[in-house]
Amino acid sequence: TTLAALDAGDIDLAAVGSETALRAIGKGQPFQLVYSLMSKISLELVLSNDAIARAGIKPTDPLDRRLKAMKGVTIGVSAVGGAQESAARWLAAQGGLNPKTDIQAALAGAPPAIQAALENKRVDGFVLSPPEGALAEDAGTGRIVSRIGDDFGKRTAVPYLVLVAKTPVPEAKVPAIVATVKALQAASAQVIADPAAASTAIQQAFFPKIKPDVMKAAIEGLKGGVADGGRFSVQSITDLIAFIGEVGTNPGANLDPVKGETVFWTNRYVDAARG
Repeated sequence: TTLAALDAGDIDLAAVGSETALRAIGKGQPFQLVYSLMSKISLELVLSNDAIARAGIKPTDPLDRRLKAMKGVTIGVSAVGGAQESAARWLAAQGGLNPKTDIQAALAGAPPAIQAALENKRVDGFVLSPPEGALAEDAGTGRIVSRIGDDFGKRTAVPYLVLVAKTPVPEAKVPAIVATVKALQAASAQVIADPAAASTAIQQAFFPKIKPDVMKAAIEGLKGGVADGGRFSVQSITDLIAFIGEVGTNPGANLDPVKGETVFWTNRYVDAARG
C-alpha cells in the first residue's frame, strides 16, 4: 500500500521493509533505496510461557535448542506472507525444523492485537521488533527466545527498514530528501550519544503507556542499527539479497549489488546530508 502511494506520487518517500522494496524493484518497479533506517534485523522471536514450558527450554539453552521450541506453534502475524512470517519460518529452519509444516501463521493484526492474541492464548508467539518483546515479558505472557540481529551476527546485519524514493527523482525534490536524511542522521546520533535520554523522549512522545525501563531496554537493543548514518554498501546489499533468498523470496536475478549502485540503491542523499 505504501509503495503504491509512492508510485502514484501521493508521497515522496516510503518507509518499508527492505524485502518488500526489493521484491517490487525486482519486478521492474521504479524504486530506489535512499536511506537505511535500521541496519540490522531488529525482529525478536517471542514465545508464550506455555509454549516454552511444553518445550522445556530455558533462556540460557543453546540457540538451536531454543528454536526447536517452535515446533507445532502458531505465530501471530500482521500480514500473511509478510516479513514477520518469513522471518519466523527462517528461524524454524535454523532450528532444524521444517519451515513449511512445523509452524503455523495466523493473521492477528497490528502489534497490540498480536499481544492480545498471545495473552488470550490464540497464538503461541510472534516475531516483532522492540519494544514488543519487552512488553510481553513485562506483562508475563511470554519470553524473548531469540534476537535475530544479535544471535546470527553479520548474517543479519543488513538494511532491514529503508527509505525508498521513486525514480527518476525530480531535482526539485532533492533538497527535501537531503533535509529528511540529515534530520534522521541527527536523531540517530542522539540515540548513540545518549540512549537513555533518547528512550525517555521517544517513550513520552509515542509510548506513554510503556514503562520507561521497558523502552530503555528496547532502545539499547536497537541503537546499533542506526550507527552507520543510513549508509549502504555493496556488501550490505549483497548480504541483504542473500538473506532474502534464505527466507524464501526471490527478488529477481537483475538485482546486481555492484551494477545496482545509483540504480536501485544509492548513498547520494546520505553523503549530501553529511556534507
